[in-house]
Amino acid sequence: MDKHADRINQFFVEKAEYWSISDLQIDYLSEKIHLKLESVLQQEILKTYISFKEVMSFYVYQEAQIETFRLNDREYNDSSQVSEISYHPNGFGHIKIESLEKDLKEIETISSKTNFYFQVNNKDCFFIEANAISIDDEEFNHLIADSTELKYPS
Repeated sequence: MDKHADRINQFFVEKAEYWSISDLQIDYLSEKIHLKLESVLQQEILKTYISFKEVMSFYVYQEAQIETFRLNDREYNDSSQVSEISYHPNGFGHIKIESLEKDLKEIETISSKTNFYFQVNNKDCFFIEANAISIDDEEFNHLIADSTELKYPS
């Protein structure tokens, strides 16, 4: 397995799974997705900050509760919990666009090989393709390729 995979996934188990999401920010212009998580241990509030960096793609799937209709009856103060989170160095899933219009077949060249996955409240799935991640003060870079190769391919 990838040299960072065990460490990243261990952080996720210790500092993310089953923790409450207090903030989720998608910063398109800086290619980052930020998660702020909180938990309580012996009356102490614990916090974890996760930043997916050099995000090349992300996909969110919100599972419908009734057939194909999305119901989200959440109140502002209702908890959102990370029910699952993981890193997959060889890719978690391959997301490919399939055109529903015959005149837009060129869109089918778009695809993504996501390497991070997390689920919220056992139903909403986030798939992320990112080249770097920070978990609190720990940094993991070049998870897909050297950053310069991603910005300026030869």
